[in-house]
Amino acid sequence: MGNSYEELRAAVTADGGLHVITMGVLRDIQGAGRLGSRVLGAISGQLSSHGMGHLPKELPASQDSPVRIYLLGTPIAEIVDAVHNPSLKGDETLRGVGGSEARAQLQKIREIVGG
Repeated sequence: MGNSYEELRAAVTADGGLHVITMGVLRDIQGAGRLGSRVLGAISGQLSSHGMGHLPKELPASQDSPVRIYLLGTPIAEIVDAVHNPSLKGDETLRGVGGSEARAQLQKIREIVGG
């Protein structure tokens, strides 16, 4: 992982659209000294402006806390949005994830890996 939001986005992309990072690394990318509320807001804004979202929704103030970074506009982002902002469209997204097609795909994967 590098030291810029562009490099973080590349790492998220390389990791299949979901990447785990610590708040300390995000703090360093932001160039901040402490993880106060203004810095947390700035990090969240920078992630968004670079096409990334984060979980948890409220960034933690501890430098050792893990954060999941995901790409906006992806199926992962749709699921996160469906959970955080309930709607009829979101309900359909969640049903699709938990539907029989998804179960069949998981079963195929289990068979391939011998699970």
